[in-house]
Amino acid sequence: MYPILIDISQFSVLVVGGGKIATRKVCGLIEAGAKPTVISPKFSDRLLTEKKNGTVVLRERSFQYGDTNGFQVVFICTDNKAVNQAILNETTPRQLVNDTTNQSNSNFFNMALIKEKDFGIALTTKGNNPGKTKALKQKLQSLLKGSSLD
Repeated sequence: MYPILIDISQFSVLVVGGGKIATRKVCGLIEAGAKPTVISPKFSDRLLTEKKNGTVVLRERSFQYGDTNGFQVVFICTDNKAVNQAILNETTPRQLVNDTTNQSNSNFFNMALIKEKDFGIALTTKGNNPGKTKALKQKLQSLLKGSSLD
């Protein structure tokens, strides 16, 4: 893996799923400047609010063949193995794909980011242990609050 930061606002982004994980991904994408398209039969309240704010496009339906066409970045966030496999079957090597249910199907991973005024720290376990990444992030945030880096 090669760590990079990208201007996600320059990419067309698809998120399939409308639950907790999809919502977390979408919120991060919006914060970074993207306007993702989300496909799901159901959406969290937060996603419905983001639609009202005009920051996301929601397609209230199940995933259909051809839905990944035209998207450069695809997040798979459903709990349906058959749907997840159908999404994977139609993605291409030219698309960035993050399968949140099975990282071995992904060609990129999100890193946890600690944001400070004038710097950021990114953490990753290369998709192997998101819980450990979260714990490390919390520990580092605690250390930074007690430091005098200002």
